[in-house]
Amino acid sequence: MGKKKTISIVSVAAVIFCVMLIFYSAFLAKETGVEFFAMDTYIKVSAVGTDSAAACEKIQTLVNSLDTEMLSRQNENSEISVLNSNGGIMSEKMQEYILAMLGIYEKSNGAFDFALGSVSDLWGFGNNPHLPANSKIKSALEKSGADKLSISGNKISTNGAVIDFGASGKGIALDEIKELLGSMKIKNAVVSVGGSVLLYGKKNFTVGIRNPKGGSGSYIMTVSTPAACVSTSGSYEQYFEENGKNYHHILNPETGYPVDNGLVSVTVISDNGLASDALSTACFVLGIEDGMKLAEEYGCEIVFVDSRKKVTASDGIKDSLKITDSNYSFAE
Repeated sequence: MGKKKTISIVSVAAVIFCVMLIFYSAFLAKETGVEFFAMDTYIKVSAVGTDSAAACEKIQTLVNSLDTEMLSRQNENSEISVLNSNGGIMSEKMQEYILAMLGIYEKSNGAFDFALGSVSDLWGFGNNPHLPANSKIKSALEKSGADKLSISGNKISTNGAVIDFGASGKGIALDEIKELLGSMKIKNAVVSVGGSVLLYGKKNFTVGIRNPKGGSGSYIMTVSTPAACVSTSGSYEQYFEENGKNYHHILNPETGYPVDNGLVSVTVISDNGLASDALSTACFVLGIEDGMKLAEEYGCEIVFVDSRKKVTASDGIKDSLKITDSNYSFAE
C-alpha cells in the first residue's frame, strides 16, 4: 500500500488582516467603518470625514462591481471571463490594467506572469489543493504565459492563455478606491483588501508586518510611512501539506511549481496599488537581488523576510523600520 497522503490548508481569505496589521493613531473626527467579503477575501474600511458613511457604502459597491463585472474568473459573464474565452474589445479600464501588467511582466523578465490561470488552476488553492501531475503542469505551461497574448489597440486575443488577476486585482481595487476617496470629503482612511492596504490622508501611518510563523495578531516589525499602498506576498498566505511537504501558492512561471528561493514574505510600498500588488509577487519570484533592482526601477520601497529570519529592506525605508521580534534581525 502506498504512503498515506495528508492535506491541510491555511488560507488568507478566511482571516481579516492575515497578511499585515495596520496600526494608526486615533482620528480627530468621527470614524466610520464597514467590513465585507469580496474578491475572495475580507475587506475592511475605516474612514474619517464629512462623507465617511457615504464613502464606506460607495467603496463596498465599487469593489463588488469591480470584482463581479470585470476581474472575477468565477463569474462567466465578467469582462475577463469573456476575453479569456473569446478575446475581443477591452474596456478602457481593462486595457489600462492589462497594459500596466504587461509592463511589469516585461520589466521583471516574466517573473510577474498574469496569464498562468491554467497552471494555477491545477493546484486548486482555495478549493481543492493538491499536487498536480508533472505532465499536467508541463502541458499547461506550454499554452500559458503573457507572451501568448496578442494586443492591437483595444483588441486582445489570449490564444489559449488564461489571464488571472489574483496577483494584481486587490491592488487595482486600491487604486479605484483611492480615486473615489479623492472625489469625496474624506480626511483619512485605511482600506485593507486582503494583503493589500490603502493608507489615505495627510498623515503618517504605522504598518505592522506579520510574523510569517505566527498568527494574524503577531507581527515582527513596524514601518512608518505617509499615505501609500502597501502589499505583501507571503508563502504562508495559502499553502497545503502533502506527504510531509508544504506547497504554497506563489508559482515560478518557468517551472509551474511554488517558488523555492528562501523567501517567506515580500512587502512593497508604492503610490500605486496595482504596482504594489504585482511587484510584491514579482520580487518574491525574482529573489532579493533582482527584486530590489525591480522595486527601485518602479520607485518603490521594499522589505524582504527570508527563512533565516533575516530582514532586507531598501535604503529609503530601512531607517523607518523597527524590528519588534527579537528572533528577527537585519541581514548584514
